[in-house]
Amino acid sequence: MRAQAKPRRCGIIFDFDGTLADTLEDITDALNELLSRIDSPRVSSSHVRSLVGNGLPSVLQKATGIGDDKVIAELVEGYRKVYPTRMLLKTRLYPGVSDMLDALSAQGVPMCVLSNKPHEYTVPMCEALLDRWPFVRFCGSRGSDTRKPDPTVALELSGKMEVPAGEVYFVGDSSTDILTGHNAGMIPVAVTWGYRDRDDLDAARPVHYVHEPGQLAGLLL
Repeated sequence: MRAQAKPRRCGIIFDFDGTLADTLEDITDALNELLSRIDSPRVSSSHVRSLVGNGLPSVLQKATGIGDDKVIAELVEGYRKVYPTRMLLKTRLYPGVSDMLDALSAQGVPMCVLSNKPHEYTVPMCEALLDRWPFVRFCGSRGSDTRKPDPTVALELSGKMEVPAGEVYFVGDSSTDILTGHNAGMIPVAVTWGYRDRDDLDAARPVHYVHEPGQLAGLLL
């Protein structure tokens, strides 16, 4: 009698901004408060939408047009004082995300978050918004050397979940997330409700697309 195959065990690593949570208004408000202090023009949320995803120094450089690394470093420190005071004022999980996480938790799928948002913001924001679900680990950026699309932290999280990298779905809304999945030997999944246009996602070649959160659990069945 043929032995039954063991159930496939897979895991998920989620991006945060633009994937699980809509953080755009709080980021925009914090940026504009900082920009007002240096007499720089305000930025719109639609413009900020195109900037996020590659880390704070990149956002500030593109928002201000300043190329001096020393000045950008000073602005980063200023932002780090402004953003914590407002990072959870308007930020919310996207519609359908709670139900999606309920379904994945019911399946026993191990989950992590990996963001290019600084670690000191990622963890408290995830703890505030995602405490209902048994996430294995929340990780933000601790430095440019291991920032997505570098696969180092993604592979560490695969180990924490005890799931081989090839069975981990890397889910995000940007080409950076998709490239991270490819670089880590994972399964890149693009969500289309986030901050990037379809052309940007297509160019990075995701293995799967999901157009609403409820579709994600079906990929794992």
